[in-house]
Amino acid sequence: MNETSRVESPRKRGRPLTYEEKWMVYHVFTMLAQKHANGSLEQIDDPYQVTSQYTGVGRSTVANIVKAVREDGMVPQTRTPGNRMQSCAIAGPAEGRVREFIFLRHRQGMMCSTPQIDALLREEFGVTLHERTIQRHLQRMGFSWGRTPSHGRSLQEDAVIRQQRHDYLHLVRENRQRPPTERYTEVYLDESFLHHHHRRHFSWVSEGEVVNQVTGKGRRWCFIHALQQTGLVEGAFLIFAANHGQGDYHRQFDATRFVHWYTEQLLPVLPPRCFIILDRCPFHTMARDALSPAQMRKAELQAWLTERNIAWETHWLCTRLREEVDTHRDKEPIIQGIAQEHGHQVLFLPVHHPELNPIEFVWAAVKDQCAQEYSNTTSFQDQRIHLEQAFTTLITPEYCAKVYAHVRALEETYWETDLLLDEEDEISEPPKKR
Repeated sequence: MNETSRVESPRKRGRPLTYEEKWMVYHVFTMLAQKHANGSLEQIDDPYQVTSQYTGVGRSTVANIVKAVREDGMVPQTRTPGNRMQSCAIAGPAEGRVREFIFLRHRQGMMCSTPQIDALLREEFGVTLHERTIQRHLQRMGFSWGRTPSHGRSLQEDAVIRQQRHDYLHLVRENRQRPPTERYTEVYLDESFLHHHHRRHFSWVSEGEVVNQVTGKGRRWCFIHALQQTGLVEGAFLIFAANHGQGDYHRQFDATRFVHWYTEQLLPVLPPRCFIILDRCPFHTMARDALSPAQMRKAELQAWLTERNIAWETHWLCTRLREEVDTHRDKEPIIQGIAQEHGHQVLFLPVHHPELNPIEFVWAAVKDQCAQEYSNTTSFQDQRIHLEQAFTTLITPEYCAKVYAHVRALEETYWETDLLLDEEDEISEPPKKR
């Protein structure tokens, strides 16, 4: 083989770099940068480009890794392939209403199909979606289209989702039944965003009249806050301007930013003994061993097991090695261990149940207030001021008590519905004969 001929890399194009690979890239860069600085390699004009050539990694990826280590002391988190942070077709409040609508029809002995969900979204939320879009979102919520035990076809909720919700409700109910001195304070947290040109879209107009509005949504303010029954947690508010061209607002948050806010800003201002309740987005649930066995090559899997003195056999295929790595890696979320060190507990909401988080109602209230205040003369900084003022004036202890009561009513409805559906499943599916 010609020494200058190109050899195809064993690393598949587009596969995310592993944690170890990112550190290797950073190590190569630091060695080249040091040699360039002391003059031993004068021909190196761009250490980033040379590192890219030596490692086979794109220059922009090298630059992002170096920047992350310099700023935070750690390489950036490896993202799961695919757009897992795509914006939802059906917003949070509508999700809860859809689930309630399906359960109600089932309790009444009625089937529920996609056209009926479509009609509900049009009438109550003014949302018009393609039928297939609704079906895909219902599948993400844990529903499937199948035959009911008696006859006909209807939307059925995944038993795993139902059990996850029931486990969550059991822990919450159990905590509320404890004596006041042993009870944990429920603190909900979440992230959201506000566009510069966030405004209302309905107005009284005469025939042929046109409202002079700015086109586009503009830049975004990303923010995170925490809520307890007596009001917003003072000192927990974090807000920053989103970068341009970075996808939806979820991409503005990552594990590094979130854990820093969590440890440095939230935990110091929490009351003793709290239930910290939040959703299951990837940077909330990131484990101490933040790796994906499915993305690791066979040699990497073997090396990982060897470094931890975990026995493995040379005849094991990748499937068995991945199972072994997944069994032994530390899956506990980082924030769980940090919370326990401070006397708190972390509780994750069931998937696709934003209606069980009262802070979602806070987002709706403050954004609506900002929409009322907006005009074509509102600057980007003015919109931030409107947001902060809305938090101060609207989110009172009385308002928080009201949304907490609303969420508890939903919890009771789900609890009773789960028990009822479980009884119906047991009746319709008698135990099999042995």
